[in-house]
Amino acid sequence: MEEFLTVGLWGGEGGDRWSFVVNNGGIIGMEIVHANGIASITFKCGDEYGVLQHSRKFGGTGEGWKTDKISLNWPEEYLTSISGTVADLWQHIIIRSLSFKTNKGTEYGPYGVVTGQPFSYSTEGGVIVGFHGRSGTLLDAIGAYVKIPQKKDNTLKMALPVPRGPGPWGGHGGMEWDDGVFPAIRELHLYVGDSVIHAIHVSYQSKDGEPVLSLKHGGEGGEPIDPIKLEVSKEFLIRIAGFYGPIEGSSSFKALRSITFYTNKG
Repeated sequence: MEEFLTVGLWGGEGGDRWSFVVNNGGIIGMEIVHANGIASITFKCGDEYGVLQHSRKFGGTGEGWKTDKISLNWPEEYLTSISGTVADLWQHIIIRSLSFKTNKGTEYGPYGVVTGQPFSYSTEGGVIVGFHGRSGTLLDAIGAYVKIPQKKDNTLKMALPVPRGPGPWGGHGGMEWDDGVFPAIRELHLYVGDSVIHAIHVSYQSKDGEPVLSLKHGGEGGEPIDPIKLEVSKEFLIRIAGFYGPIEGSSSFKALRSITFYTNKG
């Protein structure tokens, strides 16, 4: 399989993992079943000569829910952006709404109900060539696969982009961690020293409005800096940026060197 950038996952932890990537051509169509949330999504791939591949349906039947179809004129038109919202439905965190945008500026959606925690990703010149996620009776979570197109001799070719999107970013050491999905983030606690982010732990808000403190992710080095406090009902994170690279005294060990958070308040 060719290399590509994996972005996401956004959503809950229910359902089973799935993945769909274009083998030839591009994504030329999608079918979305939706109402109070996203019940399922199906993809169709092809080239200028016709349909080459259909995905299976990722999600449930959504009996009685609305079905919308998206058709793209690939290769002149292709997906460049995905956005949506994540929230509880029937005591499960799922994808409540989805929207898509193409290189032509055409917007599709929102499908479902726009409520809950928003997410978005734009390729900034790239092409969305597939999706991955979790699903059961509904679409629990979704992410995307991205390539950067380069035109040469009128042929669309793909190159691996620089690290961008929802990560993970950094080196290959340490243990993976995942706090899961919560309705909101209350505080971010960072431990910093010697131009390295040594550790982070996060205070979330549960669906009952109670604070939930994560484990401390990282080592015991560094000094705590002033916590980042968010006004939960009005403020939320919309962007994260930073740098990673070798740490002083060990050129082979890479770590997060800086990190910046942005909120909807600017």
